[in-house]
Amino acid sequence: MPSPIHQGLLYLVKRHPELVFSLARNFDDPIPDSCKNFEAAANELPEPARLDNIVYADHVVAAVLEPTQTRSGRRKPVRVAGLALEIQTYDDKRKYYTWLSYAAGVRRLFECRGWTMVFAPDPGVRRRAQNMFLKEPRASPWFVDPSMLPPITQWQLALADIPLAVLTSVFQARSEHAVPCACATLEALAKSDLDFDERRIYHDLVLASLKQEQLDRIPQEIRDIDEADPLGPMELTGAYYVRGHREGRDAGLEEGVQKGREEGLQEGVQKGVQKGLQLKARQVLQRVLRRRGLELDDLRQQQIERCTDLTLLEHWLDQALTARTLAEVFDPPSPG
Repeated sequence: MPSPIHQGLLYLVKRHPELVFSLARNFDDPIPDSCKNFEAAANELPEPARLDNIVYADHVVAAVLEPTQTRSGRRKPVRVAGLALEIQTYDDKRKYYTWLSYAAGVRRLFECRGWTMVFAPDPGVRRRAQNMFLKEPRASPWFVDPSMLPPITQWQLALADIPLAVLTSVFQARSEHAVPCACATLEALAKSDLDFDERRIYHDLVLASLKQEQLDRIPQEIRDIDEADPLGPMELTGAYYVRGHREGRDAGLEEGVQKGREEGLQEGVQKGVQKGLQLKARQVLQRVLRRRGLELDDLRQQQIERCTDLTLLEHWLDQALTARTLAEVFDPPSPG
C-alpha cells in the first residue's frame, strides 16, 4: 500500500500543477511563464513501441497555452510540455527503464515535448535513483532536489504559498532547516483558511517526513490539529486516513482480544476447577452410596447431577458415610 508521504505528495502535485511546472523550469527554460492552463490526463500511458501495452505513472499533466485560431476557424489549445510525475519513496531498479517509457508515453499522449519528473524526498533513495543514470545523464528523468526549494522558515512567507511551503518542508526534512521549516509551515496551516481535509493532509505530510527527535522539537500547539473541526468526506473515506483508522481499530481490537483472552483464561481456569471439583464430588458420592448398598432411583440421580453447590455435595458425601437410608443422606433433619 502506498505510504502517507507518497499519497500526501501525490495529492499536492495533482492539485498544484503550477508549482510542478515552476520546478520544471529548473530543467527546461523554454516552458513559458505564460502557461497558466494545465491539462491532466489519466495516468495510463501508451508505450510507443507497443501501442497495445499500457504503463502507469503516478500522474500525468501538460502545460497548455491559450487556444489559437486554426485555418478552419476552430480554436485549438497548444500543449507546450507534458510531464509524467513520479513520487518515489523507496528503491526500485525497474525505474531504470519505466521512467523512460513514461516520458515517451507522455509525448505520444499529448503530442508535445515530454519528460518524467521524479519527487524523491529521501536523500538516499534520490541519490541511488540518480546513480542509475550516472553514465547516461541525457536519459535521466528530472529529479527535484532541496536546492530547488530554499528553506521557508517564517510562517508569513509560508502562508503566502502553502503548497510550496509544504513541499519545501518535506524536501528539507533531512537538513538542518527541517524543524524551522516544519514549524513555519504548520503555523501557516493553522492560520490558513484551507478546508479541513486539505489542511489535515498537508499537516500530516509535514509531520510524517520528520524523525522522532525532530518531532520532539515541534511545539505541541502547532503539532496537533484541532480535532474539534468536523471530519470531511476525504477524512472519512480516503485511503490515507482509513488506513490509520483501520490500524487503530485493529490495534484496539487486538488489545481487547488479548485482554479478554487473559481475563477469559483466568475466569475459565476458575470455572474449570470448580466444575472439576463438582464432578469429582458427584462421582465419589455415587460410589460411596453403591458400596453401602444404597441404590439411587431416577429422582435422586437427577438431584445429584443437577447440583452445582460443592458445599452441598460434600455434605451429602459426609452423610453417605454413615447413613442407612437415602433420606438420611438427602433430606434435611427434622427440627427438634
